[in-house]
Amino acid sequence: MTVPLPSPSAPPSIRVLTWNIWCGGREVAHSAAKQIDVLRDQCADIVLLQEAWEGSAAPLAAALDMGVAQQGYDNAVLSPHPARLIATGTDPYASAAIVSTFLGEVLAWSVHLAPWDYGPYRHGASAGEKNTAFGAEREVPGEEERAEQIRSVLTETERILAGHGEMPVIIAGDFNVPSPQDWNGHHRPDVAWPATQILLDAGYADAFRDIHPDPGAAPGLTWAQIHTLEDEPRDRIDFIFTRGLTAVAADHYGSVIDDENRTGFTEHGGSNAYIPHHADNAFPSDHLAVRAALAATPVG
Repeated sequence: MTVPLPSPSAPPSIRVLTWNIWCGGREVAHSAAKQIDVLRDQCADIVLLQEAWEGSAAPLAAALDMGVAQQGYDNAVLSPHPARLIATGTDPYASAAIVSTFLGEVLAWSVHLAPWDYGPYRHGASAGEKNTAFGAEREVPGEEERAEQIRSVLTETERILAGHGEMPVIIAGDFNVPSPQDWNGHHRPDVAWPATQILLDAGYADAFRDIHPDPGAAPGLTWAQIHTLEDEPRDRIDFIFTRGLTAVAADHYGSVIDDENRTGFTEHGGSNAYIPHHADNAFPSDHLAVRAALAATPVG
């Protein structure tokens, strides 16, 4: 049974969820029914999906009585409110839609940045050793591509707003890169990850970290909870970034097996096992979902 995101009754807020559904759901048996089980009671105003492959977003949206806006094969924006796809030059790594919420129009991006050359493999994610050579390695192919993709999203955002008027912006999804707010030299090495740093420098707020500011108390490790620590390092690589909206609640949602630190986490429940014994998992993804309640940011 899905547990709603706790949020204050005031101020009025919209609920946003972003989730990588893992290869369109093909990795887990009966995935479509399990995806619906995760999403149907969320009361979400905007759902942002990644890896919505093989036409998986449209039937999921229909089952949830939502519309779907999707550019390309990967990223989709779902909403029970009117939403219109905005054509951009960011396929296949990002789709944009303008959603007419009760807070007004919102520009919502679902992003899935380049997955290769995963940075934590190079920077002591497991050992927690401070890395002093990052400056020399900053332009490695993986980070530069992800950084360029985010720059393109921001460029397209300004183009869209110039044509449609100012409105709040949500940029959310699977970034395949951590945050410098977490890798700050205390619990992770001190690394200014370019793609996420660019958004912070551009004035975007990280909803989860705004509500849970201490990465030691709430590490928020969204990937990959169904890999053992011997297989993969864990990190927070799924985000909801906002501009013109303020987080009033945020958490991660899904299933974890051996992570004892549950601050900022809500358990979906059911039986779940590590890869390669995951086919019957109740939570049908290798990524946790990120959820946030967002209120309009006061002007002035």
